Amino acid sequence: MDRTNSLNAGHRACQGCGEALGARYALDAVMRATRQQMVAVNATGCLEVFSSPYPESAWQIPWMHSLFGNAPAVASGVAAALRAKGRTDVRVIAQGGDGATVDIGFGCLSGMFERNDDVLYICYDNEAYMNTGVQRSGSTPPRAWTNTTQAVGTNPGNPMGIGKNLPRIAMAHGIPYVATASVADLHDLEAKVTKAMSIRGARYIHIHVPCPLGWKSDPAHTIKVARLAVESGLFPLFEAEGGEVTDRTPIR
Repeated sequence: MDRTNSLNAGHRACQGCGEALGARYALDAVMRATRQQMVAVNATGCLEVFSSPYPESAWQIPWMHSLFGNAPAVASGVAAALRAKGRTDVRVIAQGGDGATVDIGFGCLSGMFERNDDVLYICYDNEAYMNTGVQRSGSTPPRAWTNTTQAVGTNPGNPMGIGKNLPRIAMAHGIPYVATASVADLHDLEAKVTKAMSIRGARYIHIHVPCPLGWKSDPAHTIKVARLAVESGLFPLFEAEGGEVTDRTPIR
């Protein structure tokens, strides 16, 4: 398959970074689906920091950096400006990590969903604020270790029963398309991004991306760890349209 290498070599991601892999495949799929007519808005976070240390950039696409919490609003503004100029052929995506998506940018994202703005939002979920030192986010799973969770005692790690399930919240908004994906299955990831780009309105894809630094896993085992999460049911893969699940990957 021809690749545009939207995220090119030379960035500063850690060895085995699942986010770098997921972003490269997701953005290449967007570029193919739009015939390279697209604009990307990137929230502050790992992906932005390792890909664009001033004055360098690994991006080979029209790309802009927003604040930590306003990428959905900025992307909505870009889409509105393109619509006003009659450039409906140019598509808009926004992307960020779980901190920017689940926590800091949650209000802007909900607004984007409610207005059904013509934007695809991609969340690369490594389950903590990895860029700032592995702090707990609203997407950190139960009992997971972070630098801001209980280290010892009767209930170490992230407490049970807290956090946010963003795919389900997105579905509750009734937007046209919601999907989960994983770097464990890059063909599935690309297919879901391609499908999302064939739809107009607000769309959301939540991609599971292991972080060897924060998870204390072997960088060589990123795909293996991601696959175990999918096959064990810890990270289910599914698609939903209009708030209803339409397809899923069975747990083996």
